[in-house]
Amino acid sequence: MDNNIYEIGFNLSEYIHRRALDIQDLQERTLYREVTSTMMLQLFEYLNREQQNLENRILSEIQSKEADFKIYIGITKYNFYDASDSFLAPICLEDIEDNHPRLIDCLKRTNQLPVERVFLQQDAKEALKFGEDGCIYHGTLTLDTGIFPATFIVKRSKRYLKEIEQLYQIFHINHIPWSTVCAAYLYKMFDVYLYSVEGVSPDSEKEILSVSIEFGKYEPFLERGMVPLWNLKYVEVSTSMYPVPCADHIHYEHRIFAHRLVAGCSYLVADLERALENVRFIQGDMLITCEEKGPINWNLIQISSDLNKLRYEYPVLINQPSNSFSSNLTSLYQQMVKTQGELGRVISSYGYENIVSFEGVKVGEEESIEIQTYDMDEFITNELRKRYDQEKMILYFKASNPDYFLNMDIMSFLVTRVQKIFPEYNCIGTLDGMG
Repeated sequence: MDNNIYEIGFNLSEYIHRRALDIQDLQERTLYREVTSTMMLQLFEYLNREQQNLENRILSEIQSKEADFKIYIGITKYNFYDASDSFLAPICLEDIEDNHPRLIDCLKRTNQLPVERVFLQQDAKEALKFGEDGCIYHGTLTLDTGIFPATFIVKRSKRYLKEIEQLYQIFHINHIPWSTVCAAYLYKMFDVYLYSVEGVSPDSEKEILSVSIEFGKYEPFLERGMVPLWNLKYVEVSTSMYPVPCADHIHYEHRIFAHRLVAGCSYLVADLERALENVRFIQGDMLITCEEKGPINWNLIQISSDLNKLRYEYPVLINQPSNSFSSNLTSLYQQMVKTQGELGRVISSYGYENIVSFEGVKVGEEESIEIQTYDMDEFITNELRKRYDQEKMILYFKASNPDYFLNMDIMSFLVTRVQKIFPEYNCIGTLDGMG
């Protein structure tokens, strides 16, 4: 036989036709065609379809899911936020609420409410000093009874970074590999707290209508009323049909029909208290496997694509590399980066070369350099390694604009991603160049 049914592109109809011509008796040839063109041919086509369906299902299970869960981070002034934007939404919804905190709540020793939030347009070193130098700033606060002298302190706002930490936990329970979020803007958000006020009882329940504060040398670099944004939205969707028992008689498969989800969006289950066995999508339907027997009102995170994004004053930051064949192949087969050239391609694939470009790398160098990066995954504390006694890997970058306030933060994001590739090293970055 010159070919067989296991070969790619095998045509059974052509094979039957050629074999029928070898039968000399016309009655036997007719009978052969009747049998093969009905039972045999239909069975072959059925097996082909089922094999193709099985291959597609296996490929959909093993292929990299990270590209479906791109996280975008943006920021805008309160007055410029467009509530009709289907792409970006506030990370903390209270940022767009026009609420006035009470004086008594702003002077509490515990769970103290901030009176204002500010955004510092300076590099990572200055931002660290601004949030930790313990300075007391003078100003006034306005109540309905008048204007009163007051003092204030600032602390880096943790509520946005806590949202990123919770998102990491959500990725974990959904069995999705975590990709560091480029949270550069979030490290520059600060909460302003009331330290003391003159002429007013600290137990007053009056609302603070406004504050005026002089931040000294930081004043020219501060923006007030800024709203950090991301492409995530919390939604609630119930199980579309009664859960189907799984073969293990322990778990149940909950199906949410595609028409109840927004086309083009990815979804994560946000119920941290539920133990999920599996989450997958088939023809747009969301299938959630867990031990819950009855229908559930699921808390989901809807991750919007960038198709309908609006333009804001500050550029939107993304945490995923550009979608290419090589990047998909590397992600799918977990290929290791072995050369400086490969490392350079990985770094450039994130699209930040217009801000900082990769210059080179040195391993094991004990030279005296200033560490200019920080870990954007600092909340991940269960890693099985100790960085302080590891050999250093120094990554050198060059800034397109040395005065741009995001240089160190974007470099920190890229170094954090490289750290995942080389866990055996302690990766640090510098903008000094290689000399």
